[in-house]
Amino acid sequence: MTRAIIFDFDGTLADTLDAVVRIVNEYSEHFGYRKVTKNDIPYLQGKKPREILSYLGISIFKLPSWVKKIHLEINKEIHNMKPTVNISPLLSELFENNDVRLGILTSNTKENVQQFLEKNELDFFEFVKTGKSVFGKSHMINKIVKQQNLEQHDVFYVCDEIRDIEAARKSGIKSIAVTWGYNTKDALVKENPNFVATNPDELREILAS
Repeated sequence: MTRAIIFDFDGTLADTLDAVVRIVNEYSEHFGYRKVTKNDIPYLQGKKPREILSYLGISIFKLPSWVKKIHLEINKEIHNMKPTVNISPLLSELFENNDVRLGILTSNTKENVQQFLEKNELDFFEFVKTGKSVFGKSHMINKIVKQQNLEQHDVFYVCDEIRDIEAARKSGIKSIAVTWGYNTKDALVKENPNFVATNPDELREILAS
């Protein structure tokens, strides 16, 4: 039996949170929304994307240009970013396992992902699927399953956000929520993922079972 383990990128593999908060604050006056304070972060980590946008007061009419600007600024800093946790030993073990296929699914660019992986010596992934879909992340997961000739019951999605768990459920694959990324453990548990891991060792145990 061959298992496919798909990793989310931002928050799950790459520690992008601090950079995102800083860049979001830099453009608050330009786009006319409130800045994120240190006290806001734990609160916002328990919310869905729409709730975060509403809390900050980001206009829906400015949203497309705002998202594009934030992504462009993050792209400039990807070479300085480090892994969120020390996951290299686990990825190396999985890479050496002939019964495991590793992939990445992200809305970030393929260039950014490859640059990050190479710089941090995490180039263990067979495929990287990037981009967005108006039909949601589940549509991207379905594309991976089809393109890579995978069986849904053998696919695991390692992720750090509520919307990722929702997408995995909609696609009929198993979700493993990790608590070191964007959403809090409580917020993730409420979404009923198949598994929850608070560190790489727990993730290893889940995958081994």
